[in-house]
Amino acid sequence: MANSNYIEIDCKEVKHLFKGNLILVVTATDIETTATHAKLKPLDGYEKIMKVFEGDLTYYFGIMGNYKIAHVQCSMGSIARDSSIMTVRTAIEKLKSKVVIMIGIAFGVNKTKQNIGDVLLSESIIPYNAKRVGKNETIKRGIEAPSSKILLNRFKNIKTTWEHFLNGNIKAKLIPTRLLSGEELVDNLQHRNKLIKDNPDSKGGEMEGAGVYAACDGKADWIVIKGICDFADGDKGTDKEERQIVAINSALSACMEIFSSSSAFKELQVSPTVGTSGEVLKANINNVLFDLYDSTKEPYYIERIQDATFNQSVKQIGIWIHGPAGCGKSNLIIRNLIKNNHEFIQVSLASCIGMNIESFFKEILYDLASKIEGVKFQIQPGNYPECSRAILDLLSKKFKNKGLIIFIEEIPISTNEEYKEFSGKIFSLLSAKNLIVGLDKIRFVLSSINNPVEYLQVFQQKIHEQLKFVGLEYWDKEEIIELIETIEKEIQFSLPANIKEELVTTATGSPRFIKKFFRSVYILCKTDEKTLKHILKETERDLMQFRNA
Repeated sequence: MANSNYIEIDCKEVKHLFKGNLILVVTATDIETTATHAKLKPLDGYEKIMKVFEGDLTYYFGIMGNYKIAHVQCSMGSIARDSSIMTVRTAIEKLKSKVVIMIGIAFGVNKTKQNIGDVLLSESIIPYNAKRVGKNETIKRGIEAPSSKILLNRFKNIKTTWEHFLNGNIKAKLIPTRLLSGEELVDNLQHRNKLIKDNPDSKGGEMEGAGVYAACDGKADWIVIKGICDFADGDKGTDKEERQIVAINSALSACMEIFSSSSAFKELQVSPTVGTSGEVLKANINNVLFDLYDSTKEPYYIERIQDATFNQSVKQIGIWIHGPAGCGKSNLIIRNLIKNNHEFIQVSLASCIGMNIESFFKEILYDLASKIEGVKFQIQPGNYPECSRAILDLLSKKFKNKGLIIFIEEIPISTNEEYKEFSGKIFSLLSAKNLIVGLDKIRFVLSSINNPVEYLQVFQQKIHEQLKFVGLEYWDKEEIIELIETIEKEIQFSLPANIKEELVTTATGSPRFIKKFFRSVYILCKTDEKTLKHILKETERDLMQFRNA
């Protein structure tokens, strides 16, 4: 009969989790695994802990305290086929995890100073089996490996707040130590004493730590934390299971103290994903869900092939980008002008809604004059020819033989006749500019919904010498998925696979749809599947109304 605490998920459905923002937790025995899973809560959108088969390993995904974790169990020891070194190495490669914590049971070395359930914390790992045995002497060859400086600091400092009672009023102690690690299951007093004689600073030992550090070296921060279950003195079999349960629960209690923090792992780029009520992390969501690009938004900008097209063209010629609302025209233009250090003036015609086309050009003149000369008013041109001459005079006065890009956006045109008139006047302005010596370095960049090429007259075909017309479509599936995953990583929350698939389909290539959806999730601060589906439908309804307006 299947265990009702787990839901089996195909690996392909959880690829979004393999992005490096999970803490990898490792255990080596069934008792350790059972106790660890008892501390897990399901990921948001799921009712059970996720069980995923991948390659020769089985992963379990859930939430421990405030953090998303992936758990994997290895066999006992460090160097066998299924031991810690191979298991952890494979898991790091698959999950891209940057934090690895080995949780389990270990042996202590002093019955009078240590209790069953005291917790050993690895300051370093000493692999005692690596040695050269000669005729007259034995030379140790194992290299002692220090644990992560940050993780060691965090766990050491739980002593100010952590309390875990063993029997009666006896509190478990946290014991930072140089931790012995070897392939032997030590249960012999003489052998244990010899190990401690060779390593007098060590307070205990175990079997998997050497493999953990070898697998993590240079790839992930790591630490080993294990509860004492025996003293390796020949008495290991007495009340074995009961003592192991006490030991692993002590180690887990110490871990939960850290996992309940909201900032313990921030230097390792691991943030809490949910609070106790399942709320989305209160990230600075305005950055990743930006409406208007500036240089601080570069980490969240999804570069497309059209960016390269724009950059190649704008070096030599003006550009008119056209495409449906919400496909990213303005941000593409602004981002690439800023990123490539172009001097540009941005002119928005949004305030001209309801005005005639000649008024558009007056607004262009006033905006340029304000940004170039700092004046708000000047001689009022009576018609388009006068306005055109005033614009060219201003540019000749200030930018002769200088580079400048004039970016005109938010053109409030809805009819074909208005498009035809506006396009014709723009083409006329550019043709006139081209006849003035010294203005050849001034280029115009425009964006609109309709394709202006449709309104070109026969006598205006030379405009192609000054403008490249670039159509921008809604995003393809891969670009939308990349945007979703960028947002998920920033807010440290992964959508359930079925919701993510529905979101990609429903968005129909609109990045605006994706950002509006995540903003609603953030505002409601609820991530159960029912709420996510409701937000999806509301987002679709709102944007359909916008598109049909």
